[in-house]
Amino acid sequence: MTRIKKIPRKDYGIFVDIVANAYPGMQINTREEKERSKRMLLGAVRRSGTYHFGAYQKDTMVGVMALYDFMMNMAGSTIPVGGIGLVAVDLLHKKEKICRDMVTYFINRYHRQNVRMLALYPFRPDFYKKMGFGYGALLNQYSIRPGDLPQTPGKTNVRFLHKRDTRSIKACHGHFLRQRHGMMTDRETKWLHLFDNPKTKVVGYKDRRMLSGYIIFTFRKAHETNWIKNDIVIREFIYESREAFSGLIAFLRSQSDQVNRIIYGTQDEHFHYILQDIRSGNDNLLLPLAHESHSQGIGVMYRVIDVPGLFRDLAAHRFGTVTLCLKITVTDSFYPANAGSTVVCFTDGRPSVSKGKRCDAEITIDISDFSSLITGAVDFRHLYRFGLAEISNEQYIQHVDQLFRIDEKPLCMTQF
Repeated sequence: MTRIKKIPRKDYGIFVDIVANAYPGMQINTREEKERSKRMLLGAVRRSGTYHFGAYQKDTMVGVMALYDFMMNMAGSTIPVGGIGLVAVDLLHKKEKICRDMVTYFINRYHRQNVRMLALYPFRPDFYKKMGFGYGALLNQYSIRPGDLPQTPGKTNVRFLHKRDTRSIKACHGHFLRQRHGMMTDRETKWLHLFDNPKTKVVGYKDRRMLSGYIIFTFRKAHETNWIKNDIVIREFIYESREAFSGLIAFLRSQSDQVNRIIYGTQDEHFHYILQDIRSGNDNLLLPLAHESHSQGIGVMYRVIDVPGLFRDLAAHRFGTVTLCLKITVTDSFYPANAGSTVVCFTDGRPSVSKGKRCDAEITIDISDFSSLITGAVDFRHLYRFGLAEISNEQYIQHVDQLFRIDEKPLCMTQF
């Protein structure tokens, strides 16, 4: 039997060993690297919102995970979200369903706390899709020549930021979070260690001494022997206004004399419109005649674990302007307690969970796809078109589509 409990301090050395073996790319090999990782993990626990759990068989730790308490902007409403990361299983205990046991514990723990939404970054999307997690918005990674960015004003307001500016950077992130659907709070350790790596650069846009945008980036070699040829790799690009966006773009464009390419990953599906030349530089041509502009991938995935509870949390949210009584029947094979039907009556878009009300229509959908739908990562019309959702009366397809349509895809910059 696998028993899951918080990891005691004495087991953190084993914790680090399990993670180091499961993720060799993290380069935790030497005694010094392991001690540094151990200190950082213990430091994260001392700050609220991070918890480390181990899976034990008898007295032996065979798996580990980190759980996180986040707050998320859900189309203007703020809801709690449970996150999971650092999921790792001892190499000698693979294929023993230990990961499944830990994810089940993760779901149960947050369900007991009345948290309705979970999120994670999958090591294998198909594995977590079977557990009911739905795809979030696609991440678009661009490789941009600086000169292909538009000429914009405002660079004079851009300056380098330093450790003393951490509080302002955090506040700017908080303002942006309140503006954008999908944004989640970051772990306190991010801000604490932001300037620890000397390779990390931060520039910000300040107008009237107020920080309203910033870019966190590093340089990367772009050529084996030509040491003056480098790329900029953007880790985070935050802007609260058009002026901040314009000034930071002007800064990036001005690097064309030294920078080969700017590598930028964003969930903004419209970013390519600002580029003079959208080609990624590899000259790939997609059939029948389309120039490769960027690469795409799935990052964050979401999971609803309490359908009626989520609608109660979103009672103040307006789902469009539709008036409709909708029966939502969810299948959830991994977490059967969440399966079943919920009747939600929308009055001019305002939801109310009801019992015994006559429904105008019923939709049937798997929890993974419902999780993508409720976050606005996909619309109902496409789920129905692809056979991933059913509806009892096709006349209501447009109404249901309007209920769950959000202007922007969920944007998540929180790494965990």
